[in-house]
Amino acid sequence: MNPTHVEPDLLATAGQLIGDAAGQLDNGLAELQATVTTDNPWGADEPGTLFGAAYTGVLSHALEVYGSHVGLLAYAGQNLDAWAREVAETDRAADEMFTALHGRTGL
Repeated sequence: MNPTHVEPDLLATAGQLIGDAAGQLDNGLAELQATVTTDNPWGADEPGTLFGAAYTGVLSHALEVYGSHVGLLAYAGQNLDAWAREVAETDRAADEMFTALHGRTGL
């Protein structure tokens, strides 16, 4: 098994960038939703009503899916940041332990 090398600062930066991407996607999604849900251009006659029902159903599902992607990106960014902090803390604790052992043994 190959050892894994993790750079906490790079991991935290990646988490921040992914979180930023989630925010940008969320803003874009809000703009898209405001644009595509404002009018009823297909009319109120029978064909327009049928088309409108299908359109709003598909649109609703699409916006829901895109919204879940925003949540997944935000979750990934937060978890990368948490992982970075955990790795840094583990490294700090290990360093303290080895420093204390070195002091006791004099090696």
